[in-house]
Amino acid sequence: MTGAVIAEIRNLRVHFPVRNGRKQLLARAVDGVDLVVHEREIVALVGESGCGKTTVARAIMRLVEATEGSVSVGGVDITHVRGRELRRLRRMFQMIFQDPFDALPATATAAEVVAEGLAIHRPELDPGARRAAALSALESCGLQPASSVADRRMFTLSGGQRQRVAIAAALAVEPRLLVADEPVSMLDVSLRAGIIRVLLDLRERLDVATLFITHDLALAGVFADRVAVLYLGRIVEEGPAAEVIGNPAHPYTRALVGVMPVPRSGPDAHRRGPRTLLTGEPPNATDTSPGCRFAPRCPLHRELGEPQRCHTEIPALQSPPDAPDAEHRVACHFPPSLQKENIS
Repeated sequence: MTGAVIAEIRNLRVHFPVRNGRKQLLARAVDGVDLVVHEREIVALVGESGCGKTTVARAIMRLVEATEGSVSVGGVDITHVRGRELRRLRRMFQMIFQDPFDALPATATAAEVVAEGLAIHRPELDPGARRAAALSALESCGLQPASSVADRRMFTLSGGQRQRVAIAAALAVEPRLLVADEPVSMLDVSLRAGIIRVLLDLRERLDVATLFITHDLALAGVFADRVAVLYLGRIVEEGPAAEVIGNPAHPYTRALVGVMPVPRSGPDAHRRGPRTLLTGEPPNATDTSPGCRFAPRCPLHRELGEPQRCHTEIPALQSPPDAPDAEHRVACHFPPSLQKENIS
């Protein structure tokens, strides 16, 4: 991917203390994530519920503290910045939360929601200029004319309108990175399409980079430039969206692709191949056993007689020797050709 690096996450770990009776344990919600987002790029972070996607997003936003590792935005390491300096830097990175009903104050007007961030990050604007900028942001997010919603309180707006207001509030301060945490999961299909079009349009007009958190691999495939697949706090596969979905190189990604909806007829009907069905539940995040975290559920692991290497060595995220694209990386001890031969 060409273009300047906007966000760089290195060896990010977020551990939470939990108690099991009298015993103190650590839940390793995020356990060594490396990820880069370039200018104007949309990167989708996908995985099952509970895999650590939202914790990654909140760590980038400094809503939770990193246990280890670093997060840089616009070339500035924000991992340990605090107080006024953190507040100043927040203009560079903004977040869209999953639930617009909880994320926005119900009794505030749409214009007030958008203007709040402008008052913090652009104090040189007088009230009239802030309102004008807020109306412009609302219109840029598809709320046209802005005057029709600007003075309406949030509880009177639909879910799609609320999410557009949330996007307008994030983009009004002109961030370089937008972190969108499941921004369409609470909306119906028609409203989802509208929000996705808004995000794509804003990428083209404002050059904003986006980290898009989702559990929907099909959505990531049509929306994102790159896809990173997260499993229990670790990225197990990363690469161009078309390559990851069209030629998955990790057993977990193959399982996710296998349950993607495919039309019963038409040009894409042939895409439905044999499904890889996973058994069991994800392992406990407090388990400190060495080796691959996916091994207990991995069908390839069972087919090959449970190789000891899977239990003792964490697989590195790297390009396999038989991968056609060097940007396509996978964290598995076995090449994709062996996976297809044993799992198909």
